[in-house]
Amino acid sequence: MSEAAPKKSKLDLTFASLLSDDDAQVLTALTRIEDQGDARAIRPLLTALAKSKDAKVQQRITALLNQIKVKDAVPELIEALREPTLLDVRRTVLATFWNAGLDVRDHLDPFIDLAIEGDAEECFECLTVIENQEIWPEKAARKGRPGRGDLERTTGKGRPGRGGPERAARKGRPGKGGPERATWKKRPGRGDPERAT
Repeated sequence: MSEAAPKKSKLDLTFASLLSDDDAQVLTALTRIEDQGDARAIRPLLTALAKSKDAKVQQRITALLNQIKVKDAVPELIEALREPTLLDVRRTVLATFWNAGLDVRDHLDPFIDLAIEGDAEECFECLTVIENQEIWPEKAARKGRPGRGDLERTTGKGRPGRGGPERAARKGRPGKGGPERATWKKRPGRGDPERAT
């Protein structure tokens, strides 16, 4: 128990160092967090990212966040999305989910809400997070958020793996996306300079 308390206080001091005006001290703190950090480091990292003007510090923090694999990282990041003081780094938080490959299947609603409320870039980041989840749980899909089969639909007319340009391309058929479709054939018609009128 006595070993855990000094470790906790050392990390608290490290978190305080993140807000220092001395960039060298911040970079040292980032190294310590990389070696010893846990999910408690996420909020201080995001606060430091929002405060920092130094590009090197911002890149280092973003790189740390994009590699985060600690237990309880997802709830911390979800809470950070809701934090008004972290609005400036919300896109980075969203990118962290898919860069780090975090499983957010149990947290579909915050991403949908943010996609609706946020700007175009945030909407795109939310879409990327949602699309990069392997399989959404059936219960979440039934709550009415996504349409029936939308999360499984990848090609064709609503059935996974059926129809669509991908199937035609696999079978080598012309027309719907086959290899022949890759180039456009010039036909005489409107807008064609060779056409005599």
